[in-house]
This record gives sequence, structure tokens and C-alpha cells, in this order.
Amino acid sequence: MSIPLRWQLSDVVTGEPVTECMEIDGLFADRVFPVEPVHERYTLLDCAPSGPLRAAIDGDGPAWLANVVAAGAHVPGRPIAERCPPDCYDCYRIGEEMLDVRVVGYRPAPGGAGRFDIDLEGHRRDEDHNAGGTVAPDVAGYRLSMWGDGTGAETPLGECRVVDGLFRERPEVWPPGPPVTLRGCRPGLIGHLELHWAHVRVDGTVHRPAWESRIFGKVVATGPSAFGDGLVDVTLDGPVSVPLAANEREIWDVWRAGGPDGPNRWAGLDRSGRYLWVRAAAFHRVPTPDRPAGTVYHLDGRHVTDYDGFFCAIGEAINGPGGWFGGDLFWLHENAATGDGGATPGFTLVWHDSEVARTHLVAGYDRKSWQEAVTFDELVAVLGRDGVRVELR
Repeated sequence: MSIPLRWQLSDVVTGEPVTECMEIDGLFADRVFPVEPVHERYTLLDCAPSGPLRAAIDGDGPAWLANVVAAGAHVPGRPIAERCPPDCYDCYRIGEEMLDVRVVGYRPAPGGAGRFDIDLEGHRRDEDHNAGGTVAPDVAGYRLSMWGDGTGAETPLGECRVVDGLFRERPEVWPPGPPVTLRGCRPGLIGHLELHWAHVRVDGTVHRPAWESRIFGKVVATGPSAFGDGLVDVTLDGPVSVPLAANEREIWDVWRAGGPDGPNRWAGLDRSGRYLWVRAAAFHRVPTPDRPAGTVYHLDGRHVTDYDGFFCAIGEAINGPGGWFGGDLFWLHENAATGDGGATPGFTLVWHDSEVARTHLVAGYDRKSWQEAVTFDELVAVLGRDGVRVELR
């Protein structure tokens, strides 16, 4: 049996396969995941600080404030304190979040009255509101709060009139890549194309992404391909809409060849690689019926030194090498409590060498997810609440 070409391309409207090719130049961007954020400078203008923010400028507390949320009210024209009570969340639906924030300077505000202009350093969460963060909302001011400091609580920080530097144009996190070339392609592509790509294993199994996967552009060149007689290289004048990360390529190569050939093939990866391993496992998952109720699963905990390592390990414990059983707390809950992840709810999980995770998964701030770290005890508690009998060894 001949080995199928690696990528299948389908029409975005009809869903019908259009062609196959061996490589897609431009699909794997020359970036790594996660994208390291650019730290920015913000200024809270005319700010009345309270709580940890007040302590930071007084020198009575740390300058680091974890994540800061600036929530603006819908009704402009009156001071925040006069508009609605502190617990009125309906008035504060416009919110922007600044991550890993540190106070780097302050001075009295021109208006006086105990108010300050306070300089912060941090970075903005990309998926926030207001035209992608470029347009300041029509509000009279912002209520400030802090979370992510390991306490599990949201702490008031006071209020300010303006957050200068937060609402502006920024470079794209994933800038458009180069024009695409389909290498080793079946001939016959002409004109303007809008295609979805899918990954094909050597056994012919086709995996289609759940996220945006368009390739679009006009055919501008066609020529013989080095991949074999009868195949061509087709160059378009447009890019891949959402490229994959450069450090995903070698992981996807594992699934292209049929999947991991044994357990713990992810163990030597760093935290980012482990995240991408779980993503590849989810993408290439072939759903099977849940195993019978009462099944006992064994989790090899020797390499669970970080959050993403836990999901690599539990995926393999439930579904074998390269298996997936969630990649975050939401999907862990869905799979454990409701099934369809490979195990009938109410199963037993024997966690071997659990002390490794207990030592490494501790409270703090996670600079990969930019929020409070998920601890070993929290993972055990989540599993327990979802009916999993966890045996720690």
C-alpha cells in the first residue's frame, strides 16, 4: 500500500477534498509557543489606590500585583463611587486585564486630594475587549482589582480615571506569514483558492482541526516537484490564516508516523513542548468507547514536574501512549465526570510516584498560563469531586 500524502486540502464551502500535498511551506511559523509577551508601561491616571496598590506605593507591601483588572462602568459622567455600590457588577461589564503587573513609579496627580498617577509594567491579555484593546470605552473611570496572587480571591485596588497606554494598536501576536507553497501536490489547482487543511497519518487516517485552518490565495506559479513524478509545487499569493508553531512540527511528525511507540515519549520536553504534546494528542485523537465501569488506571508520575506534564501522564494512563484525557481543568472535569474521554466515570486512578508532583505543583503564579498555579492538591481534589477514586503511591 502506498503512503498517502501528508496534507489533505478541502474546499471551505463544500468541504469536498480538492487535492493532497506532502508539505505546506508557511504552515509552521518561525515562532515558538507560547509567544513570550512584550511587557508594556501603563499609567493609572488620577488614581485613588487601596489595598495592595496603596501598600505598594507606601512601601508597606510588594510592588508586584499579579493580574490587575480595570473594569469600566457603562454610564459615563459621574464619579464611580457615586454611580453604583461596590458590589454592583452589572455596572462593570467592560473589563481589561493586565498580567504580571508591577508598580514601577508614582507621583501626586495634578488634581491633588490624595490621588496619584501610578506607573505599572505588565502586559495585556490578548483576548480582551474593546476592538482588540485599541479603543478606550466611553466610561468615566475604572474600578481596579487584583487576582492571581495565590490567595484564590479577587482583591480591590481602588479606582482611577484613565488607564493610559492600555488602549492602542499593537503588532499582531501571530503576524501574517509568507505566501504559501504546496509542495508535492496533485496537479490541477488554478485560480483563487480558499481551502481547509487536514493532517493525514501514514495509515490514511485524516484529522481535521477544530480551529481556523484556512489557506487562501491565487495560484501564481506551478512547477515540477522534487517529491516525485506527476506531483507539482503550487505557489499562492496568500498565507495560512493561523499558522502552527515551529516547535509543533517534530511533535506532529510522531503522529504522522502512527503515534508514540511507547509511554513517556513526552518526558524530555520542556513545559511548552508538553503543552503542544497534549494539543497534538487532542488533535489526533480517535474516539473509542469508554472502558467498563470499575476499571483501574495507573498513572506513571515520575515525570509529572509541571501542570502540562500531568495531562500528558493522565492521557497515557487512560488511553495509552499519546492518549488524551483533557488539557485543562475544564476538560479534565468533563472527561472524568461525564465520560466520552475513554473511561466510564467512577473509575480508580492509581497515581504512582505522586510525591514528584506534590513537590513541583505548588502554589504560586504560573507564567505560562498567566494565572494562579494549579497545585497537586487541587488536581487531586478535582478528580475526587468528579467521582474518581485516587490512590496516591
